[in-house]
Amino acid sequence: MLSAERTASLIERYADGPRSLEAAIAGIPPDEMRWRPGPTDWSIHENVFHLADTDLVTSVRVRFILVEPGAPMPWFNQGAWAAVMRYADRSLADALAMFRATRAATVPLLRDAPTAAWSQSDVHPIHGSRTLEQVIEHYGNHVHYHLKTIAKRRQQFRDRREAPPA
Repeated sequence: MLSAERTASLIERYADGPRSLEAAIAGIPPDEMRWRPGPTDWSIHENVFHLADTDLVTSVRVRFILVEPGAPMPWFNQGAWAAVMRYADRSLADALAMFRATRAATVPLLRDAPTAAWSQSDVHPIHGSRTLEQVIEHYGNHVHYHLKTIAKRRQQFRDRREAPPA
């Protein structure tokens, strides 16, 4: 059984995602936000959109786990979403607002979930059965994974600008 401390820790990490993301991108100039190191790599701007859309899908997944445990969930094709939604052309402010709002609407549901709900699961076509605990742990960490990607993009951008001409 999941302890109250573990539940609180998972919820806190998940709830802190928007603050962590906004702190990481604060003050990044627009040209750096949209720079891509290669044609198949995402810019920082696109990483933010990915986080917002992924969280939108996750918020639905959480609701299904709470209300209809065992429900099948679709696979999230991140490349297709980025292309069809044209992440590079969208407003960063809108993505951040959606990310904040989605988490703000989901956190109270997590706080109110009974202990037994944390062992309820959905059925994912790739990952199989995943409990609410596993889903929230994964998406609480998902932001931090992308914060590393953002830091990497920032370093790549600096390295590109500092490299002597060939």
